[in-house]
Amino acid sequence: MAEHTQEDTSKKTHQRAKPRRHPFKLTAIVVVSLLVVVWLAFWLYHRMTHVSGKDAQVASHVITISSRLDGRVTGFNLIEGDQLKNHQLIAQLYSQPDRLKLDQLKARIADIQTRLDLAQKQIGGGVRQTQSMLAADMAGMHAAKARMDKAQDNYRRAENLYKAHGGTQKQRDIYRFDYQSAQADYQRAQTQVDTDKIAIANAHTGLLPGGQITNPNVLKSQLKVAHAELAHQQNMIDDLAVRSPIKGVVDKTFIEQDEYVSAGQPIVMMHDPDDVWIAAKMKETKVHDLLVGQPVQISVDARPDTHYSGHVQVIGDAATNQFALLPDPNPSGNFTKITQRIPVRIAIDHGPKPLLAPGMMVEVDIDITSNGKAGKRQQKKPAHTSHDEVSSRSTSSHTSQLSATPSIHDVVPRSNRVGATGAAGDRFAKHRLRLSPASQLD
Repeated sequence: MAEHTQEDTSKKTHQRAKPRRHPFKLTAIVVVSLLVVVWLAFWLYHRMTHVSGKDAQVASHVITISSRLDGRVTGFNLIEGDQLKNHQLIAQLYSQPDRLKLDQLKARIADIQTRLDLAQKQIGGGVRQTQSMLAADMAGMHAAKARMDKAQDNYRRAENLYKAHGGTQKQRDIYRFDYQSAQADYQRAQTQVDTDKIAIANAHTGLLPGGQITNPNVLKSQLKVAHAELAHQQNMIDDLAVRSPIKGVVDKTFIEQDEYVSAGQPIVMMHDPDDVWIAAKMKETKVHDLLVGQPVQISVDARPDTHYSGHVQVIGDAATNQFALLPDPNPSGNFTKITQRIPVRIAIDHGPKPLLAPGMMVEVDIDITSNGKAGKRQQKKPAHTSHDEVSSRSTSSHTSQLSATPSIHDVVPRSNRVGATGAAGDRFAKHRLRLSPASQLD
């Protein structure tokens, strides 16, 4: 009896202890189910409010630096990753012959300038000398004119006395000869004055009484040509020193020290670390949800612990397949529809840009619930083509022609319209024949 009681007691205890495990399992199942439902809800919400892309890349203006001239490289010690300042020397080409020619041009300019200064001084002295001679000859001409006038008066008085029988012929002839002599002296003085004026004009051109001097205008022209040659030679020497056009970092080098490079041959490739953006390729089925200015969350594969954010800056106007090097004309007629990609440029607003390198893979997450931001770069409107202009003109011309053509209501009286019979019907037919072809076609 005691054994049965003990067995019954142990069975009841086992039965009461066994159901205690079920509440923990149910709780775990409920919690996991709730977590899955919450995750699915967030996932669906994110799918409806965001457009994501996983094949985006970091882009920048990668510049290829080359030389404008041929030459042997005498100075180059850059390696990939070096920082460059604006106008910093990248490579130096051999320039000794060009520098010697530059010195020769400088010496030539100095020689021309010296001859120009000397010619100007000599011409100045010659002009002053001829001006002094002109002044003296002018005074002599005035004195000769005064003597000629006096001799003329004496000759007139002697002539009058001779005619009045108050003087002799001999006296008259003496005064006449004096007047003719004074007249010749005056003419000679006038000729000398004219000669002096010509001498002054010749002195300004370098023709002096003592000999020919190079015209200063010729020397000035030679000096101008020499300065132009000097500037050209200096420009060639400057081009032999290849310098960085921007501040940036070296991405790739293509030459070594003492190599001979040709004009246009690449020397280095570089970019500005602060001038980077994200180049994404979004599916064409998602582009209609995108707007310029929408915020973007950026995840860089190489910088998983660094947060970046930005906004949509440009939405492309053509799919990427339009820029393929090998187009697919599809001559066989078989067609497989493929979702095309539209390039989207994303500006980086927050995050350290110098840590990004062109070509890094990036994932973007665009919030399409935003309507964009004012002040951001907007898309251009479609260009107004000549076809649109011709279509507009033809439409306006057609409209004006229709408005100028009389309608049936204007030509046909009310009694002769559709429904009239007999003579009225005949008149209606005649009015229809009088309508213009344009109205009949309409």
